[in-house]
Amino acid sequence: MKTHTPFVIPAQVIEAGQEILKRVVAPVAGVHIALLCTPDGFEITALRISSDLPTERLSAMAGSLMAMAKAVANEIGQKDCRRLTFETESGTVVFQAVNGSFPAVLCLVVDQNALLGRALWAAGEVSTGFMA
Repeated sequence: MKTHTPFVIPAQVIEAGQEILKRVVAPVAGVHIALLCTPDGFEITALRISSDLPTERLSAMAGSLMAMAKAVANEIGQKDCRRLTFETESGTVVFQAVNGSFPAVLCLVVDQNALLGRALWAAGEVSTGFMA
């Protein structure tokens, strides 16, 4: 009988994720939560500023939504999807593909008072600075 061996995220990847979220995302006003997850939806690390959202569910959704966005991009003849954003009454959620030696997905949940351009800049900084 085969047993499932869980994937273990290396400690240096978790530490690098924590460092970049604290350095780049924490100073952005209006961010409620930022998390990095694997492309298949497993949490690497999260930065909670003012949220009690269940990060394991958010990670799973982030991985699924980015995979769907990439499939749509492919279907319409585009190379890839780097970022997916959607707006709600109370704010915006940003999903950013993070390429590098340890691919990931960044999810930012920001409130309606956040400067969206600043949040998108931070997402871009994380995408180029995490495990580059």
